[in-house]
Amino acid sequence: MTDTEATRKNAKHLLYLMVNEELLRAGDGLDAESLGNVLERHGVGAAEQQPALDYACEQGWLQKGENGQLQITETGFALD
Repeated sequence: MTDTEATRKNAKHLLYLMVNEELLRAGDGLDAESLGNVLERHGVGAAEQQPALDYACEQGWLQKGENGQLQITETGFALD
């Protein structure tokens, strides 16, 4: 699996966790530390987290919100 494939997989897994474990909806968000903790609990290490977050933002699945939170967008929510 290439790095890009792994990054995409981790980004999509993050969206899944945000919606199904954290019960977030479009417009809801978490701070970076909380997102990191969610990913860590599910086997996504620290070195893999930032590329996944960056990828999700580049795809328009996440956006920066108030107080540095990363919010799931309508597009990101629809993917899950």
